Amino acid sequence: MGTALAAVPFGDSDPSGRLPVTFPADAGQGPGTTPATYPGTNGTVSYDEGIAVGYRYYDAKGQQPRFAFGHGLSYTTFAHGSLEAAYDRTARLITLSVTVTNTGRRQGTDVVQVYATLPAAAGAEPRRLVAFRKVTLPAGGSRRLTFTIAAQDLTIWQAGAWTLVPGSYTLATARSSRSLTAQRTLTIS
Repeated sequence: MGTALAAVPFGDSDPSGRLPVTFPADAGQGPGTTPATYPGTNGTVSYDEGIAVGYRYYDAKGQQPRFAFGHGLSYTTFAHGSLEAAYDRTARLITLSVTVTNTGRRQGTDVVQVYATLPAAAGAEPRRLVAFRKVTLPAGGSRRLTFTIAAQDLTIWQAGAWTLVPGSYTLATARSSRSLTAQRTLTIS
């Protein structure tokens, strides 16, 4: 473990982990910032965030966190090209393709995240993570990544059943929940 740990600060290994949580910028951000939500009043705690849990809470409230969900560092830089997207109505699958390029001077690993924004009629959270993939590239290297997303991943619970709401869906590649790199809108009916 000692040599593996030392490899990161000395640049022998590229850090490629991503945060599984959101860190607030100050104590007034996030849920649980009022007496009713923490520690509660008269023995009752109010959980009023509804479906806006985790990074979705910060999105719904327009709060800029210190470190967003999915944030991570690298010793190199990456670019995401334009996003191509298609919906196969018969298979109920969305296919997304994006080219990732290591624009830095050393090998590194990027974690490409895919977020979906549902139609306003869905009444859903502002954005949801629907896919991600880790890719290691040499300096100057590129790779085309293809993601397959089931329509089921875009459904909401409505009237006792999982429902795919007809309308415009925006799909975006990102480095974190707050750092979108490319996006495409599809109409699903």
